[in-house]
Amino acid sequence: MQRREFLLSSATLATATIMPWSAYLADASRPLLKLSSNENPLGMSPKARLAAEQALKIAHRYGDSLAEQLRSEIAEIEGFNSAMVTLGNGSTGILEAIMRQQAIKGATLIQPAITYGDASWFATTANMAQIKVPMLENFVADLSGMEKASLAVKGPVVVYIVTPNNPTGVLSPYKDIAVWVKRAPDNVFFIIDEAYHELVTEPNYQSCTQLINDGYENLIVARTFSKMYAMAGMRLGYGLGSQSVIKEIRRHYSGWSVNVPAIQAGRASLKDEAFQKASLQSNEQAKKMTQEGLTNLGLKYIPSQGNFLIHEITMELKAYQRAMLAEGIRVGRDMNLGYGWNRLSLGTPTQMQRFINTLASMV
Repeated sequence: MQRREFLLSSATLATATIMPWSAYLADASRPLLKLSSNENPLGMSPKARLAAEQALKIAHRYGDSLAEQLRSEIAEIEGFNSAMVTLGNGSTGILEAIMRQQAIKGATLIQPAITYGDASWFATTANMAQIKVPMLENFVADLSGMEKASLAVKGPVVVYIVTPNNPTGVLSPYKDIAVWVKRAPDNVFFIIDEAYHELVTEPNYQSCTQLINDGYENLIVARTFSKMYAMAGMRLGYGLGSQSVIKEIRRHYSGWSVNVPAIQAGRASLKDEAFQKASLQSNEQAKKMTQEGLTNLGLKYIPSQGNFLIHEITMELKAYQRAMLAEGIRVGRDMNLGYGWNRLSLGTPTQMQRFINTLASMV
């Protein structure tokens, strides 16, 4: 093959590889409605976008001092000091660092059978042993069963709890987590993933950062700017823990990988209370509308504390995904929920009305 032919074929292949989902629609003129990745449909805060744009002027400089400012601002909100905060390339960066640390120790990962999959993926790549504890009724995480499993392990244990859980949207009660953390033996370390923390409206909800304030050093709380703050593509997250825990975690990843525009957008987002209020209000309205629509269609759903929920479907998952995509709606992927269930990310109220109308034509 001549060089010109090779370049042309390579360009064709690249184009095919990055072909947008809209190219698969039965009606390409219809805009794609993406309800599959738990993103904030409002987009970033205007103040955050402006901050990111302005940050490009200094993006040729390393962002160490700006990162320290963001850490200090997060710490002030949480009532910590900045040495108890570490930044990551999304909260996934924090999870990866912890799993690397635990893999070196030869730890066993214990988690609910249905939950966010990155911790398990990192454990698999590190050849770590894993125990996945079956869910209770209505997709509730079996904390008691997980504790029982942890006590049977000889050697280090890392427990992964996402609350509210993804993909189920169900909270694990703080009091139940706290009791376990406080009585856990020294070989057990907890990752509490609070990616949807800012979206929770349950009156009795309490963050597990209280345990850090109480002096416990056997846990880290992971948070992200991807959900409430609509910064999924900016890749910014953080971990909260005791000074000794954070110091140890930072040995296992490049904490300087957070970019300057993301840092500045994150700082602006934390201060934009009007945007936070609008995001929460939009999410709650969309959730209420969707739940009422599902009820009217005779479909069960699990009440959620996130920007997503799981609901019954009346056909096999792949067939449902294809049928929805043909109508211009991309719904959730297979999240190990079993036959007859799917996870649905929430869009705006207007977008969710379109979803309900489309679903009604399939039931």
